Amino acid sequence: MSPRVAYWTSSFEPDMEAIAGEVACLRRANPGSIVWGINPRHWACCSWRRGIGVHPRFHLAFRGATWFLQRAFHVNHLFGGLGDWFHLKAVVKHPTVLTVVVPNKACDPALLTKVDRFVVEWPGALDDLVELGIDRDRVRLILPPVDLVHFHPKNIEVDRFTVLFASSPEREDWLEARGVPLLLSAAAQRPDWRFRLIWRPWGDALARVQRWVEERQLDNVDLVVGKFDNMASHYQQAHVTVAPFTDMDRCKAAPNSLVESLACGCPVVMTREVGLATVVQEANAGEICETESDELVGSLEAIRRDWSGYSQRARHLAEQQFCANRFVREYANVYQELIKK
Repeated sequence: MSPRVAYWTSSFEPDMEAIAGEVACLRRANPGSIVWGINPRHWACCSWRRGIGVHPRFHLAFRGATWFLQRAFHVNHLFGGLGDWFHLKAVVKHPTVLTVVVPNKACDPALLTKVDRFVVEWPGALDDLVELGIDRDRVRLILPPVDLVHFHPKNIEVDRFTVLFASSPEREDWLEARGVPLLLSAAAQRPDWRFRLIWRPWGDALARVQRWVEERQLDNVDLVVGKFDNMASHYQQAHVTVAPFTDMDRCKAAPNSLVESLACGCPVVMTREVGLATVVQEANAGEICETESDELVGSLEAIRRDWSGYSQRARHLAEQQFCANRFVREYANVYQELIKK
């Protein structure tokens, strides 16, 4: 029998946000579970599919309600980072899992003692947690999942070499951390290539990017804004997906866009700072570059020259390392390990 799990998160858009998508994947395998958490984007949201989210101003009421309700579930499972004190404070002592998806600074060490198992989504985070004094036996590595049926390769129908960016930040002051200026500099160097930037319709960053594109007269840059039910089609019409991140404090270490791109047979280029860099590099499913536009262009050119080979290796890596069935199975093992204690 599947356990009932209380999932704690700040992400409630499973079709657009990586964390919400991972939670949705686990909920399908564990019927009777619930999603709730603090969400600064809305005053309140309540949906059985997306979950129950409240604004931080209501965190005391949220803590009071969940203090009682979480006892109806076998496991508490938090998705976020070591600094998510607002969720850790609300958790009562119970079998508790914390999946670290963002590399933020740790909060009060006393709060982390509530966590029985830590899960990280990129190899380098294992050593990071041990350096913080967390026992290695309490840490597991589980790479993020992708639906290999929905995200699949398709014969590309565009002749012009197309570079896709699908990691838009909400905040204007996070644009440099996500490498957007770096990407636009690469676009200026290669006007014969097409650069497509997929942008979520929230936050204050979009206007600044539009001004940059206009000021530099980058006719080869397309800003595509909206909520898209079929992201697979975007990867299937691109040759490569990029994550030119420069500051990982403001980025997800294992971006969903890279994992989905690999599943579609679309190779990836990322900076060395990205958590999945070693995984991709070992499989030769993409290129790793420095945080300079010349380096980024060089990595993109390397993929352009051998696109078919990179594409095949990208899909193979997704099948071997990012299968959703493997993801669910490994978490089931973690849950059972805790419940049996």
